[in-house]
Order: sequence, then structure tokens, then C-alpha cells
Amino acid sequence: MDNLATEMLKELKSNAKRWFIAFIVALVLWFTTIGLFVWYINQPIEETIETTEYTQDANTGDNSSITQSIGE
Repeated sequence: MDNLATEMLKELKSNAKRWFIAFIVALVLWFTTIGLFVWYINQPIEETIETTEYTQDANTGDNSSITQSIGE
């Protein structure tokens, strides 16, 4: 009877050790996921602004609407 109890305690101890290692691995993966998410959110955003419309309007020199309203 003493031998059975000792075996069960050893098995319980090794099981607890496995669960503890699995828990630590899960925590490390969880914190890694959160860290990578925070890193991704804090990346600079590259915005491209298309200024072709503004430069075309500025280069045409079309001020007829302004001069017509003033001249009338």
C-alpha cells in the first residue's frame, strides 16, 4: 500500500511540473503576442498625398473666375 501511494505522488508531482511548464509557455506566448501587437500599432504610418490636381491648377494660371468677378 505504501508503494502505491508513493507512485501516485511521484506521478502527481511530474504531472504538476508538466502543467507548470505548459502554463509558463502559454504566458510567454501571450506576452509575445501582446508585445508584437503593441509594436505593430506603434509603427509610423506612411501616407501618400497626391498633389497632382493642385499643381496642375497652380500651373495653368487660370484666374479668369477671380478677374471676372472683380471686373464686373
